[in-house]
Amino acid sequence: MIITITACNKKSEAESNLYQDKVSGENEILLYHLAKQQMGTYNKSTFQWKPLYEKENVFQYVFGNASKFVVSGNSIENNFVLLTVSEDQKKMTKILGMKNNQDIFFPLADDGSNYYYVLYEDEKNANEIKRSIFKLDDKNNIEILLSTNEMITSGVIIESTLYYTAYDQKNDSYTAYSFSLDEKGMNAKVKVVKEGLPTRELYNVKGELYFSSENKIFNNERTFNKKDENFFVDHLLVQFFPDANQDLVCIVVNTETNEELGRYKRPVNFENIDNTLVIYCEDGLFTLDIGGQRS
Repeated sequence: MIITITACNKKSEAESNLYQDKVSGENEILLYHLAKQQMGTYNKSTFQWKPLYEKENVFQYVFGNASKFVVSGNSIENNFVLLTVSEDQKKMTKILGMKNNQDIFFPLADDGSNYYYVLYEDEKNANEIKRSIFKLDDKNNIEILLSTNEMITSGVIIESTLYYTAYDQKNDSYTAYSFSLDEKGMNAKVKVVKEGLPTRELYNVKGELYFSSENKIFNNERTFNKKDENFFVDHLLVQFFPDANQDLVCIVVNTETNEELGRYKRPVNFENIDNTLVIYCEDGLFTLDIGGQRS
């Protein structure tokens, strides 16, 4: 069933300006820090990253490692809003806010063109939380696609199917479900894909669904080592994690050969630009051809 809800997308000028941020320096861009879960500015000449919002308990959430849509909220006060980042990564503007501080939402899954979120209504009341999967229409109104009492945690889109996990409190595990995005209204059916998963993360690896455990990413055919943050880009696996010295590092692995193609210290984030992986670090800016040549 599709239900449309109008969120609060018009605020006073003072409140709206809270999330109107831009950078003016030629070598500066807006960049999400994966480990810190914060938007900030990154200088491509000095390699310095600075957070945009230094208020305590304010975090941002994105689709994958970076996206043009950013959710921002306070982990205590809520006040969740949706921001959009310009294509040149120079400006970020608020486009949507929740109508009250009892409702929160997070990015769930996207396919590069369509973006889906999970909504928790009345989040402060543990016994009455309403959970939904939604998208935004052309007027930034919320369209509820699926409502459930389950705790939705993670999602991925493969072709026209949304796969998501929900926490099973009784068994302290996760169940993976599928939901066809082609089906509308009463025809929409949720199917159980796999039960008893130890962790929530799902992955799209070249059009195939992969599950995860504490230290593995797997399906019936293959297994990869799992780190804190894992991103599949073409035939590469980009991973962020603390090394033996507890220093944050990024490694890039060829999934076809398991060869480590690069290791980078103090990473902030990365992008795939014109078939080249760009790794933004606080010690430098590095590039890696998708074919594996370092520079």
